[in-house]
Amino acid sequence: MTLLAMVLAVITGFQINWNVEPARGQDGSTVHITVQFTEEDLLFVMENSDEIAFWEIAVAVDGDYAARNSGSVIRSELPLEEEISISGVQPGTHLLTVMVGDLETGRSTEWKETIEVILLDSASWSSGSLQITGGQYQRASGTTEVIWIVYPPGREDEKADSLDAAYVLRDYSGITSREGWMDMVISDGVYRGVTSLDISNLDAGEYELLAVIVSDDEIVIASRTDLKLLQSWDVWGDDPDLTASLIRPIASSSELRELNGAEGPSSRRAVMAEFWQERDPTPVTVQNEFLEMYLARLDYIEENFSMLNTMGINTDQGWVYALLGEPDMIDSRPLETSTLPTQVWTYFTPPIEVLFVDRIGCGTFELANDWEEVMIIHDRH
Repeated sequence: MTLLAMVLAVITGFQINWNVEPARGQDGSTVHITVQFTEEDLLFVMENSDEIAFWEIAVAVDGDYAARNSGSVIRSELPLEEEISISGVQPGTHLLTVMVGDLETGRSTEWKETIEVILLDSASWSSGSLQITGGQYQRASGTTEVIWIVYPPGREDEKADSLDAAYVLRDYSGITSREGWMDMVISDGVYRGVTSLDISNLDAGEYELLAVIVSDDEIVIASRTDLKLLQSWDVWGDDPDLTASLIRPIASSSELRELNGAEGPSSRRAVMAEFWQERDPTPVTVQNEFLEMYLARLDYIEENFSMLNTMGINTDQGWVYALLGEPDMIDSRPLETSTLPTQVWTYFTPPIEVLFVDRIGCGTFELANDWEEVMIIHDRH
């Protein structure tokens, strides 16, 4: 079976992978979804001297339910893999939704992904979209793998004597940021192009990734996809002063002293790895939800509170947002004759109202509360 896509996604412990066969004629494509359950995903109860759990999987294509399966598993049978196949999916772009539930607790997780079904054509080249394994939203750090599946025409006179695949990553102003060649491997008559795309040190923003197949000095097929890069925050101690300023709202004095006292990048990275691990709500999984949440807060802070040469995290509003997150209510009171401009941020959990005052009328809101009061209420909850 030739796979158009095979990607592994981890969602709150459940592992889901899917692959899409290309469509051949009017019969359409078959989409295969596999869900893996591990011990951490389900609540087990005693039944007939066995620890047993009950699960359910539902799959929808473009909002229409296509398949549903449920069952039980005893603890000794884990890990368990369940596969659901959906046939007759027509060529084009579709929204695939997978819902996985633990029937004992009622907890369910919904996962969505856009898939593309291509139609094999015996007279011409065809391909799926470029697949970026890290997803279309990534931090501008490290590398990410790009995969491209290409199907050659079935006619012998269209077979390629030589074949190369080139790629270009450019921003939306047309400036090229990365370019190179993909490694091409052929298996069962299908070409699979792979490259490791370096996205480190790129500016945050939206990019376009394009790839072309060149056969005998002619372009025979092309594909594109979008990539949005988020700022890569130094929360690992590469620049200890910058890292300290980014984590100061949530770090204790002893943790900041430990970072400052670490000698060399490797020691600082070890300190910060422990810092984030201690705040990971699900340490048994690869994903650190707290770290991801905090990075998202830093994105918002920099976009909304930075001023001139002052980073958003170094403003009072940035500091409070980093600690408490998005307020449940914001009451903005503009400049009036007898009062200064103010903002009141109301949080339901923890229950607190935070008052900011713009004392000079230029949009610089300073904290009017006592900072210790904010910290104490936060720590209590």
